[in-house]
Amino acid sequence: MTIAASPDALDRKIDLCFGQVDLDRNGLVDASDVLGLAARTIAASGEDFDSPKAVAMLTAAQGWWRALVADLDTNRDRKIQRHEYRAGMRLLAEAPGAFDDVLRPMALAVFALMDRNGDGVISAAEFWDFQRAFGSSEAAARFAFEKLDTDRNGVLSEAEVLSAFRGFYTSTDPDQVGNHLFGDALD
Repeated sequence: MTIAASPDALDRKIDLCFGQVDLDRNGLVDASDVLGLAARTIAASGEDFDSPKAVAMLTAAQGWWRALVADLDTNRDRKIQRHEYRAGMRLLAEAPGAFDDVLRPMALAVFALMDRNGDGVISAAEFWDFQRAFGSSEAAARFAFEKLDTDRNGVLSEAEVLSAFRGFYTSTDPDQVGNHLFGDALD
């Protein structure tokens, strides 16, 4: 059964993302939250913080933070409030090329970190480390992995991960596979 596209689906995913990024739970996203999430992701991968993969992740996080401040921080206080985040992420989702400019570098950096053994794919165990860094439960991680493994080969390719990130951050379709990047965001 296909459900009609819904702006609420995107808003619910955006709200979930805000909660993941607002590490100190103060209702605001600031530079320390974004870089803290990057650091948590690096730590979950087991990479040294000065490794090329870690540096790429930190660089991508800094770029994402600059884009957030430039595009979402309407009152220019260098803190993103929930309503600013939702409105701004919705605009980014709808803008042609915005995913590739703003979020694709983060997705690629996360993929590289997840791929601990460098074999070009993400195993279920590698995926779980990523999910744990973002605060997902083990059950949500298993569910997500199963949904995102669209070719059913037991691993996630870069294309599957990029597609999931794109769908999560841009799609209003409740049946989009990317909705499951962090479990079942629409449940």
